[in-house]
Amino acid sequence: MKKRCILAALALVAAFIPAYAGDVATFVNLGFSPDSAYFMFGQYGVQQSTLAPYAETYLVDNVRNDFVPRGVARRVFVHARIEAGQDASGAFYALFSDEVPLARRYHIDHLLPGSLLYVLLDGQDPPATLSFRDFKTGATYDVALNQQTLETPGSVSSSFGISLTVTSKDGTVRRATCGSPELRRPGVKSYAIRRIVQAPDGRTLVFIVEKRLASNDDGGIRYMVETVKLP
Repeated sequence: MKKRCILAALALVAAFIPAYAGDVATFVNLGFSPDSAYFMFGQYGVQQSTLAPYAETYLVDNVRNDFVPRGVARRVFVHARIEAGQDASGAFYALFSDEVPLARRYHIDHLLPGSLLYVLLDGQDPPATLSFRDFKTGATYDVALNQQTLETPGSVSSSFGISLTVTSKDGTVRRATCGSPELRRPGVKSYAIRRIVQAPDGRTLVFIVEKRLASNDDGGIRYMVETVKLP
């Protein structure tokens, strides 16, 4: 009985130890502006090598598919360490408290997260093409993620673009593209579309893209977004 209790206790402790090997960031949807012109998101996690928590926030101009001025904030809390049973959410709260004035300036409403059109479930292999229906509107979405990876001894880089076709219930077809196929990001070995969110206006889409990093001090997974407004 005593041995069983010890084993159970060890299993419980292990369950609460953060997954330091291959750090996977936690994505945070911070909401849209009421006119759907802007979207804000963040991510946080623990550096693999130092166990120091980090946090990042981004405020995106959805029409330009680019960050607003001073729209990127990053911070590593080098004097802190994450222990068993803890997560890095405190790092995110600390950083975001400094970014509240920016969020207010662009009228970000944290109660407007948009509508989730697609989500890649944990454990699923990311497909290169997606086809799904929005049951609220009857529209059909066909999405292709086109990516290229260049590997050389000691380095890897990759790029991607997204092509989108939306067929409305009445048969109207709209097409759009986003991403930067010409931009190779060093240290990124592949991409996957993790979620697709529709803004409150029903025309703006945000693709939440998972960046799978090559092994380095940070390791693991980070997130970025691509935005597009349908014609």
